[in-house]
Amino acid sequence: MGSIENGTKNGDSLNAHTSTYKYPQRCLGQGRPLRIVMVGAGVTGIAATKLYKDFFPDRDVEFVIYEKNHDITGTWLENRYPGCACDVPAHCYSYSWEGNPRWTRAYVSSTELFHYYKGRAAKYGVAEFVKLNHRVTSARWDDGKGKWIMEITNLTSGATITDEAEIFINAAGFLNNWKWPQIPGLHDFKGKLLHSARWDDSYDFKDKTVVVIGSGSSAIQIVPELQPLVKHMTSINRSKTWITPEFAAEFAPEGRTTFFSELQMDHWEQNKDDYLDYRKQVESSMSTFFSMQYKDSDQQKMAFESCTKTMRERLGNDEELIKKLVPEFEVGCRRITPGHGYLEALASHNVAVRTDPIEKVVPEGLRMVDGSVIAVDAIICATGFDTSYKPDFPVIGFEKDLRELWKNEPTSYLSVAAAGIPNYFIMSGPNFPLANGCLIPCLENNIKYAFRVAKKLRYDGIKCLAPKQAAVDDYQEYKDSLMADLVWTGSCASWYKNGDADGKVWGPWSGSSLHYLEVMNKPRWEDYEVTYLSRNRFDYLGNGRTILEIEGGDLAYYLSEPGARAVSA
Repeated sequence: MGSIENGTKNGDSLNAHTSTYKYPQRCLGQGRPLRIVMVGAGVTGIAATKLYKDFFPDRDVEFVIYEKNHDITGTWLENRYPGCACDVPAHCYSYSWEGNPRWTRAYVSSTELFHYYKGRAAKYGVAEFVKLNHRVTSARWDDGKGKWIMEITNLTSGATITDEAEIFINAAGFLNNWKWPQIPGLHDFKGKLLHSARWDDSYDFKDKTVVVIGSGSSAIQIVPELQPLVKHMTSINRSKTWITPEFAAEFAPEGRTTFFSELQMDHWEQNKDDYLDYRKQVESSMSTFFSMQYKDSDQQKMAFESCTKTMRERLGNDEELIKKLVPEFEVGCRRITPGHGYLEALASHNVAVRTDPIEKVVPEGLRMVDGSVIAVDAIICATGFDTSYKPDFPVIGFEKDLRELWKNEPTSYLSVAAAGIPNYFIMSGPNFPLANGCLIPCLENNIKYAFRVAKKLRYDGIKCLAPKQAAVDDYQEYKDSLMADLVWTGSCASWYKNGDADGKVWGPWSGSSLHYLEVMNKPRWEDYEVTYLSRNRFDYLGNGRTILEIEGGDLAYYLSEPGARAVSA
C-alpha cells in the first residue's frame, strides 16, 4: 500500500483535484419533504394508516390512499356470496397488535369481517387519508422530479386528476381483479349469470336449476349453501381439490358451527393475559403445518392418507364420485380448503357432478363437448381472479412497463419489489406467504418495510432505489430450487402456477410465514441500486451539526450509570 506523507499519496498531491462541491446549510437529521401514495384500502390499507401514525407521528411525511370502491375493507366488501367466510380461525385473522375478543365464532363470515375492519378503520382514522371511488389508471416514474406521477379517475364525477409522490405502494391485493371464464358464448345466456366476486343478493335460488362452474374455494363455500334451496344443481369440477379438516381444528370442536358464548367473549375482553395466551396458541397451531409442504415428508404422507380416507367417507364411498373428486396429487399442491358440507352436498340427490369439458354457453345453458346441453335458470361462475400478478394499470419506471416485464413470469424481489422499478413496493406480490402460515403479520411486515425505505429516503439524501437485477435473479434461482422439493411444484394445475401444471410457482413464499417475517424484518440495502439527490452521497451529513443540537434536548443521551435512574439533561 502507498503511504501518506506531507499531504501526498504515492507522491501525488491529495489536493490536486479542486472540488466545486459545497456542503448544504442544513443539519444532520433534518429530513426532506416526502409523500407516499398507496392503492387499496383493504385490510392492508387500514393497517397502513395505523402504522403510518406510528412511523411518522409528527405527520412530516404525507400519506394518501386511493380506493376504487365506494367503501373500505377490500375483499370483505366485494365478496358476499353465500357461505363466504374466512378459512382460517378468526383469532389469527386480526392485526398482531390487537385481537378481537368478541369474534362470535371460530370461522367468521365476510359480513362480520367487514364490520370488524370497518371498526378498526374508524379507530385508526382511515377516513382522513382515503379517497373512495378513485381508481389509479396509470403510474409513471419521472426521474427528473424523483417522483411517481399518477393519473386517477374519480369514479363519481368521471374527472381525471393527477397526483405525485416519491413512494408508490400497491396494496390492491393478490385476488382483486376478478374475471369471467373464457367460455365462448358466455354472455349469450338468457338466464341469470353471476360471478362469485360480484354477487347479486336479490336473486332467489329457491326451486331453480343452477350450474356452478369451478371447484376452488369460492365454489366450495357456495355449493353447500345453495344445494338445499335449488331444485337441481350441476357442479362443473374440471380440477380436483383436497378437502381437508378445518385449520387449527383443535380450537373449534364443532367445526364451522363453533360459536363463542357471551361468557367466553366477556372473559377474554376482561382478562387480557388469558386472551393473548389463547391467540398465541391458535397462531402457533397455524405455524406448525409447514413441514407438510415438503413432498417427501412423513407429514405429507400422513396427510395424503388421512385426507383420502376422510374424503371417501364424506362422499359416502361412492366410487364414481371418488374417481371424479379425490385427488392423486400432493396435499397442498392446489390451495387446500376445509369445505364444510361441500362433499356431502355433491353427494346429494339433487346434485350432478360433471368433469367433462364445456364446449360453449348457449341461451338455455351449457353445451358440453359430448353434445349434451345442461339447461339451467342460473349460471354461477366461481372461476376466480387474474393471478398473473401484473398490475391492472401501467406502472412505468425508466420507460419500462411492469406489465410487459412480467408478461410471462412475475419475477419479484422477495415478493415486495421489482427490478429497476424505483420506490415501488407491493404488499402482497408474487411469492407472498399466502399459504404458508400466518398471513396478516406478513402484510404488516411489508408495510413496515416500505415505511423503513421512506425513512431512509427522507433522511439519507436518497432520491430513489430499486432492486438490482442480479439480486432478483439470485432470489428467483433460490426460490425455484427450494420449490422443487415442495408440494406446490407437484403434479396439479394450480393458480399458484397460473394454471400451468408444469409452470414455476409464483403464488406462495419459498418457506414458512415465520421464515418470511425474519427475512423481511429489515431491508437488505446491498440488494438495491441507489441514486442520491446530490452527486456526493454524504451530502445528507449537512453542516456538521445534528438536529438535536438545533432543536434542543438531551445532549448527553449516550451516558448511563449502573443503578442510576434515567434523567434528561
